[in-house]
Amino acid sequence: MTIEFRLSELWEPDTRRDPHAFYARVRVAGRPVPQVDPAGNRLWVVARHADVLDGLQHPAIGHEVRKHQAQDLPLAHQRSEAERIAARQLIDLDPPDHTRLRGLVSKAFTARTVARLEPWIADVADRLVARALELGTFDGVADLADPLPVNVIAQLVGVPEEDRARFREWSATIVSAADHDSAATLAFAAYIDELAERRRAVPEDDLLSELVALEAQGDALDRDELVAMVQLLLIAGQETTVDVLVNGIRLLLTHPEQWQDLLADPSLASAVVEETLRFRGPVEIVPPRFTFREIGIAGGTIPAFERVGLSLWGANRDPSVFSDPDVFDIHRSDVHRHIAFGHGIHFCLGASLGRLEARIMFDRIARHLRRLRLAVEPDELDGFRLHRGTLPLRIQ
Repeated sequence: MTIEFRLSELWEPDTRRDPHAFYARVRVAGRPVPQVDPAGNRLWVVARHADVLDGLQHPAIGHEVRKHQAQDLPLAHQRSEAERIAARQLIDLDPPDHTRLRGLVSKAFTARTVARLEPWIADVADRLVARALELGTFDGVADLADPLPVNVIAQLVGVPEEDRARFREWSATIVSAADHDSAATLAFAAYIDELAERRRAVPEDDLLSELVALEAQGDALDRDELVAMVQLLLIAGQETTVDVLVNGIRLLLTHPEQWQDLLADPSLASAVVEETLRFRGPVEIVPPRFTFREIGIAGGTIPAFERVGLSLWGANRDPSVFSDPDVFDIHRSDVHRHIAFGHGIHFCLGASLGRLEARIMFDRIARHLRRLRLAVEPDELDGFRLHRGTLPLRIQ
């Protein structure tokens, strides 16, 4: 059976309302499916679990495609400041630069380091839940989900409390910007320059102090790398956790049996986190990668120097891996096979931190917001994903 796809089907309104139906058809098609995004770029979509794993580890698929093409690269000094910073984002680099930069920050996200943050994270979550209980009617994004990760990542990096509102605004603006050359990126860079100077003069117990201290050891990040790294930590460490919290709350409140199970046993909070990651994780398609040569993958062939769209959403609903994949079930035994945080060298650096934050918050919600309800009908919620919108909630 041949399955036909329209050229830009993935971005059509009907598909955006139910992307999983599209990825199911891609899986059945048994081949990479070419799609053209709104900017006119062709993207070969891959959606089966085994094929996505293959693509995430494939030696001929990566980010820095221009290094493999027969053309001159523009000199760094010919790029704008924002373009230089964008070019040094860890998630867009291949080894050896990726290996070097990841190694410099990875110790901040070890299990032992993250575990030390648990009491502080719990205190923030307790205060947010107490405030929500006091309000009675509130926004699940602005009042509950959003403040937790922004405060955690700011604390980890070393951003003073009085600057964290600006920190959050920059994140929202940079994420929504149509291009990297935005005023928010430049303002953020100037702020990090100033904060790094303060840490050079008076180091504190934070990641930024550790990174600038590397200069004395001859293993430093250059200025653009430092700004890019903090920017990535801000966005990836915040936006993804907000997404998990907001979607998890909505899923629980629209699946009453699952919600009651969590209320009866708050230790299921970790299971809620993992099933939310599988069922509706924060990343639909990994940041586009490129083929460095013609490759065979997913039952087909992708030409050299083409974009590859490895769909984590498609992989995490694959019926060959997950039983009843379109059912939200916090008791499932196969949830550990999800790849919502990616796989291979680009596996999410902050996965353990994000899991800890979300687990603590779902635990506190189950213990203290037991009468939590949606303040609107489920079909009134705006959009398929809510982490940049609102989630009206109330205590019944």
